Amino acid sequence: MQTDEEIIRCFFSRDESAITATSQKYGRKCYAVSFNILCVKEDAEECVNETYLRTWNAIPPERPDDFKCYLMKIVRNVSLNRLKSLKCKKRSQELEISFSELENILPDNSVPPEFDIPELTEVINDFVGTPNHDDRIIFLRRYWHMDSIAQISAGFGFGQSKVKISLMRTREKLKKYLQERGIKV
Repeated sequence: MQTDEEIIRCFFSRDESAITATSQKYGRKCYAVSFNILCVKEDAEECVNETYLRTWNAIPPERPDDFKCYLMKIVRNVSLNRLKSLKCKKRSQELEISFSELENILPDNSVPPEFDIPELTEVINDFVGTPNHDDRIIFLRRYWHMDSIAQISAGFGFGQSKVKISLMRTREKLKKYLQERGIKV
């Protein structure tokens, strides 16, 4: 299996094997992220293919430092855009629950004028580095990868209640962290 740097070099040389290598190395994870958002096999597959196309069109000139994170961000955004464009009333209940869990923590239009979206993003990114390793991974799997509580608990070998408690505590810490930085939640 090729390294990320080798795959990126293939993109830069416009070698179509870059798509195959990307699919072999990250296809399953891309599909899982998309499927967790859309819950429809065909839509998830289309989003993964769209991810490969967008990656092909973006590299070059971009040269991602972390290729896996770069792909996950693209597939997540493509999938969320697909969900929005479908105006899907049958959205994943798990996704709805995930969003509702964060509803009372993240600011809406009450962000002070001195905070713009990139700054707010930076504050949240800084926060993600503060919890312990397991809590951070659980938080990211739930709210970034959109994994269900059951998927997370199976992945860690924890009971679902332990995952729920970890998420609750991390959300409380995030709320406090944002408030300490002057962001009304």
